[in-house]
Amino acid sequence: MNIYKLSVAVASVLSLAACQTTSEAKAVESVAQQTNHISQAVYQVEFVAAANFDTKAEELSQTFQSYCNGEVELAQLKTDWHAAMTAWMALQGQERGPSKALEQSWNVQFWPDKKNTTGRKMQALTSSTQPWSPSDIAEQSVTVQGLGAIEWMLYDEQSSLANSKQVCQTGYAISQNLANNAHSISAAWNSNPWVGLDQKAWDSEYIALLTNQLDYSMKKLSRPMAKIGQPRPYFAESWRSRSSMSNLLNNVKAMEALYLADGKGMDARLRQRGKVVLADSIQNQFSLIKDTWPTDSSLFDLLQTKDGYRTVMSQYNKLEQLQYFIHEEVAIELGVVIGFNATDGD
Repeated sequence: MNIYKLSVAVASVLSLAACQTTSEAKAVESVAQQTNHISQAVYQVEFVAAANFDTKAEELSQTFQSYCNGEVELAQLKTDWHAAMTAWMALQGQERGPSKALEQSWNVQFWPDKKNTTGRKMQALTSSTQPWSPSDIAEQSVTVQGLGAIEWMLYDEQSSLANSKQVCQTGYAISQNLANNAHSISAAWNSNPWVGLDQKAWDSEYIALLTNQLDYSMKKLSRPMAKIGQPRPYFAESWRSRSSMSNLLNNVKAMEALYLADGKGMDARLRQRGKVVLADSIQNQFSLIKDTWPTDSSLFDLLQTKDGYRTVMSQYNKLEQLQYFIHEEVAIELGVVIGFNATDGD
């Protein structure tokens, strides 16, 4: 492996100390608020998801340091990046929750990237001779701060990660900044943001939480699909690593976990109201989507052929049906009026 070790031994010592401090802080701060509020089960799902993302981002940062020190192979670094990305899928696209968590979304992931801004900014960043620290990275464009920036370093042919100690240190700084932001998200979920809502307000908030995330996931298909016969595969979320479809499957699994909320979520509420057929239809739709999801091809590759495009369209239609159930039928049943959200009109 053609990797240079970090040139200053003290840097490693300081970085290790910083990791230990972060771990100690996490142990103190990551405690879910316990309430008897109707939102508690959903809040608990979110708390666990945020804590998991915090853990995976921290592990990615530690692996990046080990990689720069020549202690692990690139394959391990890629594995840990995918683990962090998978954990992020549980929180991605949400427009409801603690403001301090939501405001980190762009810092964690810049998408859609319509003009390859990430590629251009990352080439400029890694061409610089400046030694970048996590605080320096936090002051830069969001395009070089998060998961997409690290994906570029791991998978783009323009990346010189494997041949430059300077670039490797830059990647480590990006991963540390990501870990810091993930910790902020996790800490923000230590309190239940919904404890002041009554049943009607909570129903509205809960449906919005699900539909916002579902709408965002559907955009991850519709943007690269674009017009029939004129797809834009480079608009796919993780086209460099060819992992867009696996990301979306994890979105679906995360939404199902929110919907069920350990037997105390929307599914249970519908069944308590006697809407068993609707509840079964939604549960069956989740199962259908998961069972038929293509796992052996990337979205980038699928969009290169007519058959692949039809496969993607079929999955999109299944998500659209799920959207109808939640956005329309559940909302009507609970008397909730759904307005425009952040993804409408894009």
